Amino acid sequence: MRKLSIVLVLATFGYFFSGCGRKSDDSQADIKPRATVEVASARLGNIDNMVDATGSFDVLRDEKVKSTIAGKVMKVYVLEGDAVHKGQLLVKVLSQESYAAIAGATELLAQATTPSQKKQAEEALHLAESTEAAASITAPFSGAIIHRFVTEGELVNQGTDLVEMVDLNSEYFVANVPINYVASINPGQLAIVTIPGMNIRPVYGTVQAINPATDPNTQSIQVRISLRSIPPLVAAGTFGNVQIKIGEARSVILVPKPAVYHNDELNQYFVWRIQGDSIALLTPVQVGLSDSSSFEITSGIKPGDVVATVGGYGLPDSTAITVANN
Repeated sequence: MRKLSIVLVLATFGYFFSGCGRKSDDSQADIKPRATVEVASARLGNIDNMVDATGSFDVLRDEKVKSTIAGKVMKVYVLEGDAVHKGQLLVKVLSQESYAAIAGATELLAQATTPSQKKQAEEALHLAESTEAAASITAPFSGAIIHRFVTEGELVNQGTDLVEMVDLNSEYFVANVPINYVASINPGQLAIVTIPGMNIRPVYGTVQAINPATDPNTQSIQVRISLRSIPPLVAAGTFGNVQIKIGEARSVILVPKPAVYHNDELNQYFVWRIQGDSIALLTPVQVGLSDSSSFEITSGIKPGDVVATVGGYGLPDSTAITVANN
């Protein structure tokens, strides 16, 4: 919303105290057009009642994949950010017994000083390598790697965390909705999620559940939103904005958003109503709902009235105008 200048404050009072007795055609022939505006007609239409909130993405399935045996990490096949499918090899761990046997035979070979000792050590090393036991750790589900906890050559125990992965298909959005809207939020309502700073189309979803517990610091409740599609490159914890549709106003008067101005000093909304295609009258209005393109007008103008959408800002009341987009 744009602020009106102090000139408009004075012009507004002039509108109320001296404009009442003005005849619409007084001296119009003597007034030279001095402002060019673009206009639009007030119309009847429907507008959604939306609740604005912020929140973040999260996932239902987040799992740390652990080593099934104690031993040495021989190979790590994935890195952070990699997409994996169920059953894909993630990490290979050589068992503690096999690692000890191979390490012992390798040490014997290094210390052998005679042909006989070298032969015995080589046979022991070959036997240890041919009978080695290793665990192939695979992905328990399809998803993405978000953390890697080990490196190749590292010794691990049974149960050591190797990697952490998430199921992107289980992603959802948690909105922090102001508590004064709690009575208006219900499962099944439409939700539209946008992500600031990312060139990603709005993500549509549905209110799935409402947490009855209130955050005392923010005076908000958490609302879980299921997503109809999973946006690419969006990780758990990513911040977002959401609009939740709690209702709809039908057959109300709508004007384009640029037509409405707010005066902070008077705490009053205005439009410039065009009279006779030649005069812009500063007109107080009451507004209701709004969306990205329109305002609902609850009083002050009627359907079919023409209002300035471009060029009206800063004009005094009863300014002579020329309409540019007739």
